[in-house]
Amino acid sequence: MLKPGAHQPGTRLTPSDEVQFFLHPHPRSPFSEAVQVGNVLYISAMIGLDAEGKLVEGFEPQTRQTLTNLAEILGKYGLGLEHVFKVTVMMTDMTKWGEFNKIYRTYFHPSRLPVRTAFGVAGLAFDAMVELEVQAYIPTSAEE
Repeated sequence: MLKPGAHQPGTRLTPSDEVQFFLHPHPRSPFSEAVQVGNVLYISAMIGLDAEGKLVEGFEPQTRQTLTNLAEILGKYGLGLEHVFKVTVMMTDMTKWGEFNKIYRTYFHPSRLPVRTAFGVAGLAFDAMVELEVQAYIPTSAEE
């Protein structure tokens, strides 16, 4: 098991009865980037920040950047979007739901779409238009 707050790129998580906290790497972020509970990895909600920490402009670019960010975080733990089984969607403009779905579908295999909850919200951090939170299954070595 990894020590709380520690992770290495490409680390392969294994199911555990323990709770493991992987602190956000930015020192000003008062939350964990991910928490492992048993064979589930909970990823903190993401918005469309680029590599410099700036919010990309526009609904489609923000949605794509958010999904890319989630894929990168999962990758740090040896997982991918194919391991995601639950997505929570928060959007400031629900009239963009159809547009969101068109983008979202391109990131997941059509026979393995995660269950989903969506909320229209009054506002998000950094004035983002979309925020996503995911839960991913950590397979045992026999399941990979």
